Amino acid sequence: MSVLVVDNLSPYTGDILLCLDKLKANYTYKKFYEKADREISTYEGVILSGRSKPSRDINVANFNLVLECSLQGTPLLGICYGAEIMAIALGGTIRRMLNPVKEMSKVSLIESPETDIVFQTYRSLYVYESHAFCIARMPDDFVSIAASKHCQKEIIVNLKRKMLGVQFHPEKSRADGLLLFSSFLRM
Repeated sequence: MSVLVVDNLSPYTGDILLCLDKLKANYTYKKFYEKADREISTYEGVILSGRSKPSRDINVANFNLVLECSLQGTPLLGICYGAEIMAIALGGTIRRMLNPVKEMSKVSLIESPETDIVFQTYRSLYVYESHAFCIARMPDDFVSIAASKHCQKEIIVNLKRKMLGVQFHPEKSRADGLLLFSSFLRM
């Protein structure tokens, strides 16, 4: 599988690449400003990284990538900001958290057919969270399959569209993060 990794200037993008290397995944790395929306059909999946600070240019580039993935049927994994822009681009909303979070947290998986397909027998994950926003309303055809004390929609998924959004950073979440990347690569 050839995956496009879009770097939104996240300090953790190098960790995404390390995780993909551990899984022996083929990938192409591009910064957000390197036009990739016209090439989406050449990839078997797209990963949108988080970001370190707000930027209109990053928002526009990622919004267009999400829409193109949706149109082309290309699997998409949105990480932190990537999940938030995915939700917004497809009709959802986000909200600012009262207290930004930066810690390892337990994320509880919600029993559903989607959870079983993505995570098999797992019922919780220990993940690294570093964000100040949460998905407030999901796009119409998505379901939430995980929650934490910080966000009710930690993981959103649409298996038909092969789209997965996570509010946390799997690239900083050790074995449970690798499980998530592996699940995405199998979508």
